Amino acid sequence: MSTSDCQPSDYIVPSESEVVSNRQIGPGWYVLRLREESIAQRSEPGMFVQVLCSDGESFDPLLRRPFSVYCTDKENGTYDILYTTVGRGTRWMAALPEPENGEPPEKVDVLGPLGNTFSTPGADETVYLVGGGVGVAPLYFLALRLLALPSPPKIHFCMGARTGAFLQGIEDFRKLPIDTHVATNDGSEGFHGFVTDLFVELWKDAGSNESTRVYGCGPQGMNESLRNLSIENGLACEICLESMMGCGFGICFGCVAPIRKDTDSDFINRRICWEGPVFDSTLLCPGIEG
Repeated sequence: MSTSDCQPSDYIVPSESEVVSNRQIGPGWYVLRLREESIAQRSEPGMFVQVLCSDGESFDPLLRRPFSVYCTDKENGTYDILYTTVGRGTRWMAALPEPENGEPPEKVDVLGPLGNTFSTPGADETVYLVGGGVGVAPLYFLALRLLALPSPPKIHFCMGARTGAFLQGIEDFRKLPIDTHVATNDGSEGFHGFVTDLFVELWKDAGSNESTRVYGCGPQGMNESLRNLSIENGLACEICLESMMGCGFGICFGCVAPIRKDTDSDFINRRICWEGPVFDSTLLCPGIEG
């Protein structure tokens, strides 16, 4: 589904999600599980939600915070968010209590799901998922969806981090029936170097003539490197861009970047939240996020 198929009125009404759990998975890293059936039912890999990180009548912080959906449980009406504490908003989230002793659950004001989703690979394509930081969140959701296909593709997941301590969420991927690989900038775990270099090495070792589709999400430098590599090698590639989003549904134009509508058009400012956040790599400008 693309955002072009939807109207803003489909999305701009926030709803309350109940806190089910808020587990810490590493230093400063958490998975927040929320219950709201509509969001759980409609979310697809690549889509995100906008969380109001304040209590009651408070407007501090004023703007909502965007988070990719990590996974969903449609049967139980829950969805997960992977996040790391970097500021006031995420520190507020980390302090959200889990329900206990029969007390009513904490409620969070959430807008979503927003954005578009990844395409489905062909039956003969080998899939490479390339991620870093919280950018692994939509890729985990995507891996789950691909594995649920009638004929799941061969999947390689490549996760990058500065050091082994920052490979948060990797254990969730290792539980899946996919090939999992890691790269660290300091060589403390796995491949010594950038995750995009690891991806290229794996792809070449597997035989560069195989039918390949690449999906990526991570910090800007990783996204730009993946864009360049995919174009240079003629690989089908989609990248989920990360950006701070003021509104999340295309009204404020706070997340624009030079992105083409098709390969024959010029670069124009397009909204990552509304036309994306998933884009074909051939449409992205060098520098990607402006």
